[in-house]
Amino acid sequence: MDAELQSVADALSDLADAELKAVVVAANEMLLVAAGLLSWLEHAADWELNRRAGRDTTLHPPNAAIPPEASADSLAAATMIRDSFAETSGHESHPVVALFDAIVDTLNRCDDGASVSTVGARAN
Repeated sequence: MDAELQSVADALSDLADAELKAVVVAANEMLLVAAGLLSWLEHAADWELNRRAGRDTTLHPPNAAIPPEASADSLAAATMIRDSFAETSGHESHPVVALFDAIVDTLNRCDDGASVSTVGARAN
């Protein structure tokens, strides 16, 4: 086993079977909670690729993919992704950090169901 995983292995060995099963359930639930966010991120990236290719499609708001009961968890996940990119790049001004800043801002205020067309979108 890789030496840097030893502390994880040790901590896992200290858990009872029920606790290990609870960890699996929690991980699966987190994936389900973030599924709407992941789906919307894919939609947003596809929208931009289509826009760059000259195809006029609609950018739907996050709440089209994220159910209300998952909005707080989606916001937390987007913030964690943002912070991870900021830490990895070493720059708060990195384009991916700026994207996630915009996503977090949108998640914080998106409740009107508005959509955005490619018309009037910034050209690259």
